[in-house]
Amino acid sequence: MQDITELERRISAALARIGQGIEALATAAPEPATGPVDESALVEIGRLNDALDEEKMANAQLNERLRVLRAREGEGRAELEAKVAELESELAALRAERAQEAAEIAEIVAALTPIVEETTHA
Repeated sequence: MQDITELERRISAALARIGQGIEALATAAPEPATGPVDESALVEIGRLNDALDEEKMANAQLNERLRVLRAREGEGRAELEAKVAELESELAALRAERAQEAAEIAEIVAALTPIVEETTHA
């Protein structure tokens, strides 16, 4: 999960840099209409647009993976909470059963105590 957060941060930073590069090219002083077209600038813009598209796609894929991971985490958590509730219920039943058995043992001891004392005094 930490890796996805780090990748997401890096992609966002890369997208910001690409966006700044595109803005810088867009705000650059336009060449005179009569002058030659700067092919290298057009190639750079195309390259930056391609890189931006790739980063957007990678970001979308990472967001989808993160969504899937969070959904799995939620499902796993719900299953664990149900299991814990089930085990707590079972533990409460076992404690009640143990308390009942302890009460029965106390009754038996109480009933046997006079007999044991009578036997030891005789």
